[in-house]
Amino acid sequence: MERVARMRTGSHALSEDLIQDVWLRLENSPMGERIENPAGFLTHVANTTIAGHMRKERRRAEIDLEISELIWETSDEISPERLMIGRENLKTVHAALDDLSEKTRRIFLMNRIEGISHRRIAEMLGVSDETVYYHIRRALERLATLRDEIAD
Repeated sequence: MERVARMRTGSHALSEDLIQDVWLRLENSPMGERIENPAGFLTHVANTTIAGHMRKERRRAEIDLEISELIWETSDEISPERLMIGRENLKTVHAALDDLSEKTRRIFLMNRIEGISHRRIAEMLGVSDETVYYHIRRALERLATLRDEIAD
């Protein structure tokens, strides 16, 4: 299972984390009925977990790129006007982050600015991985909305 996860993710550490997530899902899932094909069930849970992670990572990368484009437009020549617009956009992003709840802002900054993983943030704050993901998603949704507002 770990070999398949490593092949799909390209990362040994990530594959270990995902396999641990699989075991946690299995441990926390209600097993009211006997499983006819345990190996097939385990493979299904692993594939679902890996696919979900890969989908989330693709979306995070898309949002990160959109935020970067929002703040820093690319150009061969940066005019004073473009610099001013970039600074105004940055102030707008800071204001949007300031409008978030303290917990959401803190978790978002820990992940996106300090580069701390979801799992590590969850451990540091004593919350679940899902809670960390929820707060990061809320911040990213707010920034995506802001991007759309600025573009209009």
